[in-house]
Amino acid sequence: MAVNPSKRGFSVERVPSGIQGLDSLIGGGFVKNSTNLIRGGSGSGKTIMCLQFLYQGIMKYDEPGVYLSFSESDGSIFQHGRHFAWDLEALAARNKFAVIRYQPHEIVKIIDEGGGVIRDMVESMGAKRLVVDSLTAYEMLFENQYRANESVLSLLEILRRWNTTSLVTCESPISLSKDGGGRLGFLTDAILHLYYLRARAHRCRAIEIVKMRDTQHSDDVREFEISRNGIQITRRFGVVGAV
Repeated sequence: MAVNPSKRGFSVERVPSGIQGLDSLIGGGFVKNSTNLIRGGSGSGKTIMCLQFLYQGIMKYDEPGVYLSFSESDGSIFQHGRHFAWDLEALAARNKFAVIRYQPHEIVKIIDEGGGVIRDMVESMGAKRLVVDSLTAYEMLFENQYRANESVLSLLEILRRWNTTSLVTCESPISLSKDGGGRLGFLTDAILHLYYLRARAHRCRAIEIVKMRDTQHSDDVREFEISRNGIQITRRFGVVGAV
């Protein structure tokens, strides 16, 4: 763990992301035990970022991780990892990594039970990192936005009680011309936007830290690449050769 000063002058314990180039933008890492919204459209890199966060947490910091999915199977998640030579199956066999798949409607009952099977898994593994993918699918269960916000807030409060640092994804097309994190942004400790933008004859990916509590974070929009090693954040968006 890293401990960095915040803008308020007191020390804040940090969880290094393991994502090359990110921690220097967010004060050394995510705030410990925070919930962080990763928001972006299809193809923007949300799943890769989340898996890299979990994998590097295990390999570099010995922090077990859980991936809670509302859509993808464990086989699909393992396949994503193999593309980057992340042997998630081997880590699962060592009880360092787990994929838990539920239909969104099943989570409502689990929340009412205080976490149920998910809580038991987190506690038995000693998990320190957790991913929820995605809140968009979960929100669609509810007949109105008030009920959706109420249930999402309950879910996030449960995550905090488990003392995990969590990334939660939201599938939502976004653009550089529109600020904010939507309704979910008010319920989380941080908002990171991932963009998949057309630039002349090709597309590029970029990241922006919209907010992060207790953090002097960068205001730059940074381009990132997805290589064989995962996500690597590089230059300022639109500035050739800048870093």
